[in-house]
Amino acid sequence: MSAGVYGRNAAGFFLEIFPCVMMVFLPFAQDAFRFPRRRVLLCQAAAVTALSALFPAVIYAAARRGSVAMAANVFMGAAILLTLIAQGWLVREAPIKKIMVVFAVVFYGVSQYWTANMLLGPASALFSLSRVLESWSVYSPCGLAVYAATTVAFLPLMLLLVIRPLSEYLQEIEIKKMRREFFILAVTTMVFFLLVMATDIRYYRVGYREYVRELPLLLVALLDQLAIYWLIFRQSVWRKRDDDYQRALEIQQMQYEKIVGDMENTRRMDHDLRHHYSALNEMLREGRLEEMGEYLSQLLEVTARRMNQVYCEDIAVNGLLQYYAGVARDEGVRCDILAQCDRVTVDPTDLTVIFGNAMENAVNACKKCRDDKWISVRVGTVQGSLAIEISNACDGVRLGRREQTGDGFLPAECFLSERTGGGYGLRSIARTAQKYGGSAKFRYNAEKRMFTARVRLNMSEGV
Repeated sequence: MSAGVYGRNAAGFFLEIFPCVMMVFLPFAQDAFRFPRRRVLLCQAAAVTALSALFPAVIYAAARRGSVAMAANVFMGAAILLTLIAQGWLVREAPIKKIMVVFAVVFYGVSQYWTANMLLGPASALFSLSRVLESWSVYSPCGLAVYAATTVAFLPLMLLLVIRPLSEYLQEIEIKKMRREFFILAVTTMVFFLLVMATDIRYYRVGYREYVRELPLLLVALLDQLAIYWLIFRQSVWRKRDDDYQRALEIQQMQYEKIVGDMENTRRMDHDLRHHYSALNEMLREGRLEEMGEYLSQLLEVTARRMNQVYCEDIAVNGLLQYYAGVARDEGVRCDILAQCDRVTVDPTDLTVIFGNAMENAVNACKKCRDDKWISVRVGTVQGSLAIEISNACDGVRLGRREQTGDGFLPAECFLSERTGGGYGLRSIARTAQKYGGSAKFRYNAEKRMFTARVRLNMSEGV
């Protein structure tokens, strides 16, 4: 076994399998992994390298029995199976998400295989490269060069037009809204796969010269499938962001209406004050001091109830806290707020998304509680980051099958319900936190019947 042939087969296997293995994990966010994402990717890269080094030896051993092609296919299939098992265990996501990623990787693998296979014939003839393989070899020098060229050309397009939009899609879209995209991808990917396999069989039967007339049709099918992936993911994310933006505008509209209402109340209070001053002046002239004291006490009590409490110096944060504290009081929910922050550099729209979703969840959860109804809000700045913790009474949440209701903080994806304590909008909160280089974690304590949301925003990374 020469070193050159050994290295060529190891490199060919690596080029064919490594991008697929990495793309099985790349679309998922850090919070979706059981272990640190970087460690998982490094371990997968090491595993692929080890398999690539083992591949030539397995093929060499199989050559003695005349089963090189079968051994290569079995080895490749085993590597794919191990990758799928690793994804199923290492990634804590819903099965529908994992399968969607697998569809994307299948599309890449089939596309690269077809492209390399179609280029191998003319490349060998054009550059007079040998296609003759050693008795135990799988990748010829020409085949290795073609696979390297197709990887360099096709992989960046895949990462840009499929994997990146898919990653955003998986993070922002709720599971129950993925069914339509899942069905479209399943059907189109399988049709593309069957079309490529059928034409590949025809290629070997009729030869390259007869088959070349059908190449434009396959090229159109490949580009069309690539466009389907890009459009379906991008459109879904854009539609979701438009919905979030509209929701933020609605919340801001409610805040505006509250401010206008407060201004009207101030005008009415000024009007009432003139009557109060007149009444007090009349009591003072007539010497009714005891009655005047009781009247002043009543006025002070009413004024204290009407005053809006100032929670912090930041206008946006203070306005949001005032608004939702009022909403909580109207629903009979006790609200305890402590905010210690100056002006923050977070966009008011993003603050509205975070406080709006978290406080609406908290109020809705409290409304379903039968006894004590309370919300606790803590806001502060720590080493250049805005820290937010919102806890509330909660009778229960729905978690994924693999998660347990304990004291640990979990990512937004683990919470399935959108109508109990930890549901609607958690993904929007998490996405906004990632925008600022921060994080969002959530916890439900069944013993204390309490739901907690913790959000950290790095204000130096605001966009």
